Amino acid sequence: MIGLLYIGLGTILGLTFTSTWIVITNIPFWMGPLLIVFGIVCLLSEKYPSPCLVVLDLIFNIAGAAMAIAAIVLYGIYEGYLHVSYSCEEIDYDYNYQRNVATASSPGSEYIKQRCLENTALFTMLIRGMGGILIVLSVVEVCVAISAALLELETLSCSREKQEKASGDPELYKPLLEEVTNSPAA
Repeated sequence: MIGLLYIGLGTILGLTFTSTWIVITNIPFWMGPLLIVFGIVCLLSEKYPSPCLVVLDLIFNIAGAAMAIAAIVLYGIYEGYLHVSYSCEEIDYDYNYQRNVATASSPGSEYIKQRCLENTALFTMLIRGMGGILIVLSVVEVCVAISAALLELETLSCSREKQEKASGDPELYKPLLEEVTNSPAA
C-alpha cells in the first residue's frame, strides 16, 4: 500500500514542475516498486516460513528502513526548497513584464491578480501537503520495517533454540504417543 501511494503521489509531484528535484532523483519511481517487492517478500515469508526466506525478508526490511530514512531526508530537502514559480504579473504585447507602468490598472485586473495569488497559495499548500504525506508514509515504512525485522530476528532465534534443544537428549523429546503405543498391554 505504501509503495502504491508513493508512486501515485510522487507522480503528481513530478508532473507539477514545482521543482526539478523529483524528476532528477526519481524517489517515488524507485522507492515505490521496491516497497512493493519488500511487501511481497514479507507476505511470502509469512506464508512459507523457511529460514532462507525469513533471512532474505530480514535483509529486505533492514534495507527498506534505510531507504525510508533516506526518503525522509530527501523529501524534507524537497519541502525546504519548494517554490511555486507561477507569475501573476501582467504581460504586455511584447512579452515583457509590466512592473513599473504609469498607467492605472483596471479593477478587473486587480481582481484577477488577487485570484491568481490565492490560487498560487492554494497550489503551494496542496503540493506541500503531498510532500508531508510522503514524509509520514516514509516514517510509517520505517516503523513497519523495523518491527517486522525484530519479529523475524525473534523467529530466527527461537528456531535456533529449538534446534539446539533437539540436538540434546533425544529421549526427552520423544513424542508421548509413541511411548504409550510401545508399552506392553496388560
